[in-house]
Amino acid sequence: MERMRPLAFRVTLCALLAGGMLFVGGCREHMPHALTLGTGDVIETHAKPIEGGYYSNWDPYAATITLEPLEDVNPVNTQHVFVATVLDKEGKPLPNRRVEWMIAEGGVGMIVEVDESGWRASRGYKKTNTFAVSHTNNFKHVLTRGNDDPSDDVHLGVGQTWCVITSPTQGTTHVVAYAPGIYDWSKHKAFAKKHWFDVAWEFPQAATNPIGTPHVFETRVFQHSDGRPLPGYEVTYRITSGPAATLNPGGKQAATVQTDAEGIARVTLEQATPTEGVNELEVAIFRPEDKSADQPSVRIARGTTSKTWIGPRIGLTKAAPAAVRVGDPFDYALAVTNPSQVDATNVKLVDTLPEGIQFVSADPQAQVRGQTLSWDLGTLAAGTTSPARVTAKATRSGTFQNRADVTADHGLSDRATADTRATQPALSISRTGPAEVLLCDPIQYTVVVTNTGDAPANNVRIIDTLPEGLVYQGQHRTVTSQVESLAPGQSMKVVYEVAAEKPGSFDGVVDATADGGFKASANGTTVVRRPALALTTEGPKIRYAGSEATYAIRLVNNGDGEARDTVLVHALPTNARLVRADNGGKAEDGKLTWALGNVPPGGERTCTVVLQTTEIGELVTASSVTAACSKAADRFVTAVKGIPAILLECVDSPDPIQVGDATTYTIEVTNQGSAVGTGIVIRCDLPKEQQFVSAEGPTKHTAEGQSIAFAPLTSLAPQAVATYKVVAKAIEKGDVRFKVALTSDQMTSPAEETESTYQYAE
Repeated sequence: MERMRPLAFRVTLCALLAGGMLFVGGCREHMPHALTLGTGDVIETHAKPIEGGYYSNWDPYAATITLEPLEDVNPVNTQHVFVATVLDKEGKPLPNRRVEWMIAEGGVGMIVEVDESGWRASRGYKKTNTFAVSHTNNFKHVLTRGNDDPSDDVHLGVGQTWCVITSPTQGTTHVVAYAPGIYDWSKHKAFAKKHWFDVAWEFPQAATNPIGTPHVFETRVFQHSDGRPLPGYEVTYRITSGPAATLNPGGKQAATVQTDAEGIARVTLEQATPTEGVNELEVAIFRPEDKSADQPSVRIARGTTSKTWIGPRIGLTKAAPAAVRVGDPFDYALAVTNPSQVDATNVKLVDTLPEGIQFVSADPQAQVRGQTLSWDLGTLAAGTTSPARVTAKATRSGTFQNRADVTADHGLSDRATADTRATQPALSISRTGPAEVLLCDPIQYTVVVTNTGDAPANNVRIIDTLPEGLVYQGQHRTVTSQVESLAPGQSMKVVYEVAAEKPGSFDGVVDATADGGFKASANGTTVVRRPALALTTEGPKIRYAGSEATYAIRLVNNGDGEARDTVLVHALPTNARLVRADNGGKAEDGKLTWALGNVPPGGERTCTVVLQTTEIGELVTASSVTAACSKAADRFVTAVKGIPAILLECVDSPDPIQVGDATTYTIEVTNQGSAVGTGIVIRCDLPKEQQFVSAEGPTKHTAEGQSIAFAPLTSLAPQAVATYKVVAKAIEKGDVRFKVALTSDQMTSPAEETESTYQYAE
């Protein structure tokens, strides 16, 4: 009754009611069957739930159990640990699962202890030497053997549990691990074998040797119970990895030897070629076959060992200042080291100086061939260093990588480099200015000098030596400027103007200098051009007052430079009136102005102006043209003359007339011209049907028959009128013609006029 009392308290967090019975199932992390509450003495529990749940899959998560190792060999009187793992269907370990441990009858061995970890009263326990119970762990654990050697510790994970067995006698132990929560009978058991022999062994220790030297491996086999050597056991050595090597006897990758009277089996490992590396070896011990006792050959143990081949090491370091000045000496410090435990032989050091670095000296003395320095260092003892120092100087600026190489026997080599930056100033200069100018333009130059080096440039001076034909400030032929220092990358800018004394092409050179002989030059060409404007006027030489005169003003650029902003001005004369002007000429303040823009070399422009003469005399036209760097003027004279223009008019009154009546012919002579008419003579002819009656005029007249002549009129001013009258009487009827003729000193032929008169009779 005492043992059954705690069963009343068996519950889990996953308790389910099924069929009116209390059973447990369906929880992955918790014990699926029962949890005995409380602590204290261990209480044995049932493997499966009570009636009803027993026939069901009450732990649906548990799927399989594994056991390791499945088969192994141990010396008698030693202990061996088995580890069981309960897994779900996905192969994940399950905690809190019961595992029962059993040793089959008929074999040897017994259970020493099992996993009793946990705080429940239902935790693991050993019932007999052949049966025990444990539960898989909730957490990770480490099972030590109570010694200071961590290599034989057993590391347990979640879902694992353990059992320890031993045997004092030789034979085989058959172990069964049973997980009652697994529903599938084909998967709820795991089986393992443990073979016990009164044999102990010592595998060869891992060793380290210089490359190229043979090494002997020894495996010792003896009786575990009393330590007596066991001769005749077979030990097989096999090289599994590493550099090429062989085992002797046999000269192959594997060799089998028997233990001698001392229980020792020896083989010799030899390298095919001296090479660093690690040879891994597998060692297997076999108990020989004993036909008399009907005992077959059995592998007792298997282990591993290794051989590490070490060679000499060679190392090289090289140091140099990070920055130096060109031309200043500096040192390269070299150190050849052998950090290994083996001497390095035939050590050679070679230092190759880069171009731009000049050798000065070396300590110790080196063999020098061009840019290559070499030292024969011979044997360099293990753990020692051989220093060297090279003094050199840079011949130009830049970053120089100096490389040194060291070699030794067995293909040893190393390389070291050191970077040194050699600095110096460097000048660059540029001069910018106009490629072309006009003679009257100032020439502006911009000079920029830059320190393109990587060290300061001191006392930087700019000198521009002007070519003949250019002048600075009206008298100087050189332009100079100076600055105390230019830092790397810094620039100095100078702007100045020069003037051209004549046209032409001028090649100039500007120099920059600095302390230390550093200099730079720049050149450039400026072409100086000059426009040459010429102005001509074409017009009439003679015009009569009141007439129009047309003037063509022609502008030509005979120079080699463009005439910029050309303006033509024509002064309007006071004795003429502007009629019109072409090409957009604008009249203002007594002058005509044309804005003609730029006139290229060889270009021409023509502007036309039309004037009306108003006075007799000289008509003077004056024109001028201005442009950048050029101007011109021209004048033209037209003689304005006057001319008399005599108008002859004759009218009769009355008309018609009756025969016997008289009519008066009024003759008007008008000077419509611009000059005085002289020697004006009027002559009249009466028709035969008329008879002269009388005449009057500015001069006396004479009448002879049918002709009447007036004495010459000395002069008739412009626009003046002279009037003559002749009275005649009709003597016959008819349509008659009265004729008047006028001559003057200026006329080459007479002007004639007729007037008709109708005469009638009653």
